[in-house]
Amino acid sequence: MASGNNGDPPRARGRRGSNGRRLSQEPNSEDQVAEETEEVFRSYAFYRYQQEREERGEEMPMDPEIAEIQQELGSTGSLVGRRLAIIGDDINERYDAEFRYMLKSLQPTKENAYEYFTRIASSLFESGINWGRVIALLGFGYRMAIHVYQHGIPGFLRRIARYVAEFMLRNRIAQWIAQQGGWVSQQEHGVGVWGARGGSRAPASERCSLGTVALLRLGGRG
Repeated sequence: MASGNNGDPPRARGRRGSNGRRLSQEPNSEDQVAEETEEVFRSYAFYRYQQEREERGEEMPMDPEIAEIQQELGSTGSLVGRRLAIIGDDINERYDAEFRYMLKSLQPTKENAYEYFTRIASSLFESGINWGRVIALLGFGYRMAIHVYQHGIPGFLRRIARYVAEFMLRNRIAQWIAQQGGWVSQQEHGVGVWGARGGSRAPASERCSLGTVALLRLGGRG
């Protein structure tokens, strides 16, 4: 898959705002969702990192790029990111070990990170879209950003935020979120993680392993 210059995703076509993304005047359009996704992801990453620092204490030094996000908090998008970080605990527990294993095996760099990101992200949505998989995608993006930072490549979080937004737009996930009422629907209506009100536990069909399949596809096993 072509990944643009320096491992960045190719930009989708269309009218764009000041940050390069397409604009739309329609409320809760897929373009609006894509526009908001980077902010939601950065907020999600900030609160995930805060949770992990509280659990592990001094073992996790503060990532300067994540520390900068604190200045952006307070908008609706950042509140959505916070909520998704909180209600996604069950998903994080289920997928995080596999994400860590895949990243350790693949050792992504700036040059190949977008290709690895899109292939693994695609495996999350092979059987459809729901809020649980959307949160798992945010979790994978977060884990990749932290992995790369811990291996001496700073300034990667915003790049991953772009990856997430472009992937959602190109794979109609932004369209699906718009059809649910946009990102704000998670904040306003308390929709359950797996698409129903109440409860965040995944159905048995969701509890599957990604790691072996994804690594075999990428040729990164071993």
